[in-house]
Amino acid sequence: MNNSGPESREHHIANGGSAETTGAAADVALRRLLLPIDATERSRWGIRYVLARHRAGQATDVALLFVGEPITDWQVLRFRTHDEIARFQSQRAHFLLEEAARPLVRDGIPVRALFREGELAFEILDAAEQLECSEIVLPTPPPRLLTLLSGDVVRAVLRRQRGIPVVTVDENGIPNGHRAG
Repeated sequence: MNNSGPESREHHIANGGSAETTGAAADVALRRLLLPIDATERSRWGIRYVLARHRAGQATDVALLFVGEPITDWQVLRFRTHDEIARFQSQRAHFLLEEAARPLVRDGIPVRALFREGELAFEILDAAEQLECSEIVLPTPPPRLLTLLSGDVVRAVLRRQRGIPVVTVDENGIPNGHRAG
């Protein structure tokens, strides 16, 4: 594992990272959207949002982000090295990012996939700034009762956002009013 800071890997999945637009879409500024992805269906809600905007004529460019959190649990580190854990997270990220990109690629939306290691909320916000994203698209925060025993990344990003709008969407990809920025 890279000890000099969080590791970042990026690759373009389709369309060489550039969008061909015509008609109404050419008149609208390109919107770069950051969609954090994990292994849950909930993280795919933003894909429906992007597809709807694209089909409505909005020129979009998507960055899919998978964040591997640092593993510090001694019970895991006792049996696996940092390099083995990083390799596993990278392989898992590649699979999940490729899977999430399929519907976007099918519609001709430029997609880039990124894997970063670090604290989730920080890496989401940092990637959005570095990529000069127009929006961060996240699923609606789950009810607080469901987040008692787990981290609530969506609320953490909403609290800590630094100027880039955060749009939360429901399971149909419809923005639901939790817009910050």
